[in-house]
Amino acid sequence: MSAVSGWQVAAALPEVSQGLHELILGDEVVLLVRRGDEILAMQGLCPHTLARLAEGQVDAAGWLHCPRHKARFRVADGVCGSGWVLPPLRQYEVRVTDGMVLLPDPLTPLD
Repeated sequence: MSAVSGWQVAAALPEVSQGLHELILGDEVVLLVRRGDEILAMQGLCPHTLARLAEGQVDAAGWLHCPRHKARFRVADGVCGSGWVLPPLRQYEVRVTDGMVLLPDPLTPLD
C-alpha cells in the first residue's frame, strides 16, 4: 500500500506487537505503543537524557518509564509524572488503514 496524501506508512500492523515499537522516520525517533487494539505514537527519546524510550516499560497504570533514570510519562498524553519536571512527550496522530499504521507526513505533533 502506498501512503495516503498527507500520511506516511510507519509499519505494517502485524509488525507492531503489544508493548513498545521504535521506528525512525526521517531524523525522528518515534515510539509506537500498542495496548490491545489501540496504537499511540509519541517521541521516542526522553527529553531529559535522550534515552531510547523503547527500552523502557509501560506499567499497568499506563505510565511509560524511561530506562535510564526512571522518569515516567503518561502514555495517553505524554505528560511527565511527579518527581520530575520535564516537558510532555510529543504525541502524533495515528491512523490504521488496510493493515498499515500511518503517521502524518510531514511528521507534526498534536497540539
